[in-house]
Amino acid sequence: MPTVKLSFSSAVWAVLVKDTVCESRTRYAVGILVMFGLTSLSSVSMAVAGAALSPEFAAALLWVVLFFCAMAGLARVFVQEHETGTLLGLRLYAPGQAVFYGKLLFNQILLAGLSCLIVPLFIVFLNVNINEWVLFTLILALGDAGIAAVSTLTAAMVIYAQAKQAIFTVLTFPVFLPQFLSAIYATAKVLSGSAPAMEELVFMFGYDAAVVAAGVLLFDYLWQE
Repeated sequence: MPTVKLSFSSAVWAVLVKDTVCESRTRYAVGILVMFGLTSLSSVSMAVAGAALSPEFAAALLWVVLFFCAMAGLARVFVQEHETGTLLGLRLYAPGQAVFYGKLLFNQILLAGLSCLIVPLFIVFLNVNINEWVLFTLILALGDAGIAAVSTLTAAMVIYAQAKQAIFTVLTFPVFLPQFLSAIYATAKVLSGSAPAMEELVFMFGYDAAVVAAGVLLFDYLWQE
């Protein structure tokens, strides 16, 4: 049993550092995210052969690539705990809420890094012009936060499932769909040179806040069962 009681912030930081160190040793999730992103973008680029894309189609392509890249790697935050037999230790030494926030931050950092790689390649390969960088970055951050929050929650649900990866994607997509469509519509407006309505940005922020709140309420039940 644990003899040292960590504060909440220390426990969150410890979970984040542990996952970062484990990922730096294996580079499993990073490798999957990078390879999936490069492969999908280069395939799309060759398929369109330099043709000009409509803002709506380009925005949809960007979010489809980001979403499925995330689905390929973000489930690892809990799967690796199950495979390495560290679930019991984590349950003993860290409160469930600290685990949720630590895993959420780790997924968010992975997605931010992935976006920093994907967006420049997206601009170069698909010949896309972005004038409103502040709005584009805000939409990207809100969309990434939604993917990270939903995937952290659903990854905890599929720890013991037989076909984890397939179930993870099947569970995540319907929950993320409202934010997915909002991100595509808002990104299409930015790519066409106009600004999304304030209500759209408020909805995206509210969606992220609602999913994180649901995670805070539900994660303890998922973690201890």
